[in-house]
Amino acid sequence: MRPFKNIQLIITAMFLLAAVSMVPGCSSFSTIKKTTKKIVRDLKAPDGDIKKRIGITLFNNKTFYDNQCFEEFFLTNLASTIKEACPDIRLIKPGDAGCPAVLINFPIQPTGQLDNLALAKAGKQIGLNAIVTGSLIDIKPIKEESGLLWFKGASNIVQMQIVVEVYDTETAAKLLDEIFFHEIEVNEQEFESIKSRKAEGISGFKDAFMHIADVAGEKICDTVAMQPWKGYIVSISGNRIIISSGRKSGLISGDILEVYAGEKIINGKDGQRFFVPGLKTGEIKITTVYTDRAEAVSISASDIKEGYSVRIK
Repeated sequence: MRPFKNIQLIITAMFLLAAVSMVPGCSSFSTIKKTTKKIVRDLKAPDGDIKKRIGITLFNNKTFYDNQCFEEFFLTNLASTIKEACPDIRLIKPGDAGCPAVLINFPIQPTGQLDNLALAKAGKQIGLNAIVTGSLIDIKPIKEESGLLWFKGASNIVQMQIVVEVYDTETAAKLLDEIFFHEIEVNEQEFESIKSRKAEGISGFKDAFMHIADVAGEKICDTVAMQPWKGYIVSISGNRIIISSGRKSGLISGDILEVYAGEKIINGKDGQRFFVPGLKTGEIKITTVYTDRAEAVSISASDIKEGYSVRIK
């Protein structure tokens, strides 16, 4: 099944690459480019038949525009871009039915920083492969000189800055940590209003956030798609092993999964802690599959504990 699917993707990618040079419109060119990139991403991605699942937390709004719901607007557009760029990645976010509490009230350390280890632990319990979070960090007015000699003038520029982070649930380490920028030009009145931090709304802000969401969403998709799928053991009762992924992830009865240790923790800077991936401890076999859960039995595992990761053999 996989080889046939890959052959289809290769043929389609070649056709679209040839079509790119023949299409005149910028919009059409961009659409074909994105589609081609999506196919190439699918070809490179490991575990093509298994669907990864990621969660997006609420983004912090650290700008002085804290009453415009920009964070919700950005989150909606970011999720939309990820779904379009990587339709095989399952996504859950605040506002969705059944959204887990950890994506709304994420764990914070006493220092005020995100508790990355607690976030990863919670992600494992609900079958997430990665968790996306971040902040709207600044809306900054900038006077930009333009022109030459007596033709010189000043442009009124507003720069949006959003930091996006992607955490791997297996290790609690960051897969992505990047600040995305976008600039728009405003008139003098709007510029002075932003400088005084009294502006109630500027035309073009939402377009800027949509642009950042588009670029960041593609980057998140690239980052997650290249990671191998991992599931997690969430409970053990006698011979019965429960993992936090199921039918929606593409698992079927009879699948053989490799089990890897992962209980060792190391300390990093600023109070952050990380799981250390361990060695393979054996294999388990899926016996029963539910929507987002599966039962398995050990077939060669000598050591299995809650929190261990599993991978398709």
